[in-house]
Amino acid sequence: MFSYKNIALCACKLLQAFLFKKKYSTRKRFLQLFTVFTILQKTKRLFLFAFCCIILSMINLKETEKLEDLQVGGLKIIQDANEYRFTSDAVLLANSVNAKSGDVVVDFGTGSGIISILIAYKKKPQKVIAVEIQPQLADMAKRSVEYNGLDDRIEVVNASLQEFAKNYGGKKVDVAVCNPPYIKSGGGETQLQESLKICRHEVKVTLEEICFSASKILKNGGKFYIVHKAERAAEIFRLMTKYDVQPKEITSVCAREGDAPYLVIVCGTKQGKEGLRWNKPIVMYDDDGNFTQTIKKLYGETDG
Repeated sequence: MFSYKNIALCACKLLQAFLFKKKYSTRKRFLQLFTVFTILQKTKRLFLFAFCCIILSMINLKETEKLEDLQVGGLKIIQDANEYRFTSDAVLLANSVNAKSGDVVVDFGTGSGIISILIAYKKKPQKVIAVEIQPQLADMAKRSVEYNGLDDRIEVVNASLQEFAKNYGGKKVDVAVCNPPYIKSGGGETQLQESLKICRHEVKVTLEEICFSASKILKNGGKFYIVHKAERAAEIFRLMTKYDVQPKEITSVCAREGDAPYLVIVCGTKQGKEGLRWNKPIVMYDDDGNFTQTIKKLYGETDG
């Protein structure tokens, strides 16, 4: 017996495939079409079928939320006016990650889910585990993942990264990635609402705890990617090395050509050998204040 739930689910998969350009195989599309038409033939409830499609294709947004276009592959993400919004730092980090088909990736402090979504779409790993301590952000990330049809590849976990690393019982992972709070506890703005403070300040997690947790879940040879303020690069190197993650690559990020870097993206290897490679710096803006071609490429369809 075919249920209306099956009708709606099949229809939504088709809508995702054709409207949002999901790369479903011809065979899979044919099977879905065959299933839908078989159901229609049996139920002859065209109106209800169309109604189910419309209702389940809508996304449930809260009053302060809106859906924003990620400008790649039809992907969209939920952003809340009252919560922390992702920045270009997250996009740069996601594009720096070298993940392969079959890899398991853990995204510490996923926030809105931006890094996990971009990695899942662009890099095609087997699985991404998106860890977020704040329940309202974890919920928002989960809804964005579902909207983009990536819930078969991205699992959102509402937990602190320390708790996740301590209790993680699965196979050691291939890649860990983190866009952490940049400001040490007690520094910077003090009048922030709690949810914003958690994202920007080390009130729930420290840089040392991040490096320790990454090392704990990584397999030998696994990669750890982190983006941070350039002034904390030495601290990152020290803490990675302390927890048996050898810094292997560093990419500096400058606002304009010739400027001192304000960010660094560091990649370390669990139990790696010594040897550090300096990549070509990323320059954000040209002389006219527009994104450089490099940044436009990272924001577009082309995998950086």
